[in-house]
Amino acid sequence: MRRASFSTANTICMARVKGSSVSGPDSGDRAVDVALRLAEELFGFGSSGATPGWVRDRVRRYLEHQSYKSGLSMNEVARELIKDKAAVEQIVTSLRVGETRFYRDGAQWEVIERQLEKLFPADVELAVLSAGCSTGEEAYTMGMLLTAARRRFRVLGVDRSAEAIAVAREATYGREAARDIPPAWVERFCDEQNGRLRVGLLVRNSVEFEECDLVKRVPQGPFHIILFKNVLLYLTTQAGEQVAMRLANELEDGGLLFSAASEVLRLRSMGLEPLRLAPTVTALRPPKRRA
Repeated sequence: MRRASFSTANTICMARVKGSSVSGPDSGDRAVDVALRLAEELFGFGSSGATPGWVRDRVRRYLEHQSYKSGLSMNEVARELIKDKAAVEQIVTSLRVGETRFYRDGAQWEVIERQLEKLFPADVELAVLSAGCSTGEEAYTMGMLLTAARRRFRVLGVDRSAEAIAVAREATYGREAARDIPPAWVERFCDEQNGRLRVGLLVRNSVEFEECDLVKRVPQGPFHIILFKNVLLYLTTQAGEQVAMRLANELEDGGLLFSAASEVLRLRSMGLEPLRLAPTVTALRPPKRRA
């Protein structure tokens, strides 16, 4: 995929800012628009004019804070962003590290656990990708599930945030993050340390993490299961479609991609084939290849 160079994005956004008035009641909105355009053009972040309100609110708070610190107007802060790719990347990173917890979307985990042997024979060593893994809870949940099922496996978790990956590798969490894990799993797979929970070696030994910006590349498969949840929310339509299709192409024959329930329709519109596993759980597969 061709990305706009920093100099190209710089020129485009500078032209747009110069074409806008810096005063008036909506000048803050225009400053937010400039920051989001830069995020889209440099990092594939955004929703092509349909950016969620909470994203705009966070960007606005960032610009207001920088305006207060520097004494510049919000529009002037936005102009400074045009010259500072690292600052734009910092905004994008903070927005992409979202809420996560162990055993999130419990119905999905229950279906995977119940149908695992039907979907993938017991003698198959499973390769799993957690794409956009944040701080690792999803990857470790899968590790616990597969260990409990006595399967041979490897799980790879990837995220563009170095800070999130560092937390994932440490594997230590507050007890509230584990509130939805089946109690038997907590007892078997977690150790308590100073009031916090650490995922035990039995699971950690088969789960790895690495930094990876999915807009730039996706990990090489093949994978039997890909978890790709709540990532599309942060990507433009074009970037999201390209990432989703690249991931689907890394699935093993018979492999499945699991998304958030709210993203199934969008992924289907991209051409992925649905497989309904339960009334509220639909997995996805690559489009059927024509002979």
